[in-house]
Order: sequence, then C-alpha cells, then structure tokens
Amino acid sequence: MRVGYSVLKEINDKTFTPCASDYGLTQKEFENFVLFLEHKGFVERVLRVDDSFSLHPARLTEKGIKLLEDNNQYIETYPKRSDLKVWIQVDKELYSNGAEAE
Repeated sequence: MRVGYSVLKEINDKTFTPCASDYGLTQKEFENFVLFLEHKGFVERVLRVDDSFSLHPARLTEKGIKLLEDNNQYIETYPKRSDLKVWIQVDKELYSNGAEAE
C-alpha cells in the first residue's frame, strides 16, 4: 500500500515525478504498477508513446484522491525522496511470505 500511496501522492503534489529507482523497482515493474493504478481508476492521463512512458501529465481521479485521504496516516512518517526505499520496506516485511528467503 505504501508504494501506491507514494506514487499517487507525488503525482498529486507534483513535488517530483516518481520513477522506478525511487522504489527499488525495474522500469518495467514500475510501468506495470502505474498501469495497474490506471486500470483500477486511481490515476489518469499517463503518457505512453511507443516505448516512452511519462507521469508528467498524469493526475489523480476522484478515486485516487479518496485513497490518499483514506490513508492519511502515512503522512506522519512519509519520508523525503531519498528514503522512500526504506519506508516502503515496512510493507514488504509485513506482507512477505518469505518466498525470497528460500
């Protein structure tokens, strides 16, 4: 949930444009995640031209804004950009089934 919250927050705030490296994801993983958010109706106007991908024109839908409002507890611990990878690890550790450890 933290990755989704963060991506939506940054798209909404326009503080910076989130990218794959902010979350320790590959470019393809990040694009697939944004596509998921778009298909679920949280974000719109994601720019795709051939192999190019941009969140600059993207904006949240009402559903995306509601998700931010419903999860406003994250704002208290929300880090600066350089610490996002550490911040999202909480969810990874909380919801991991330990499959990577095997």
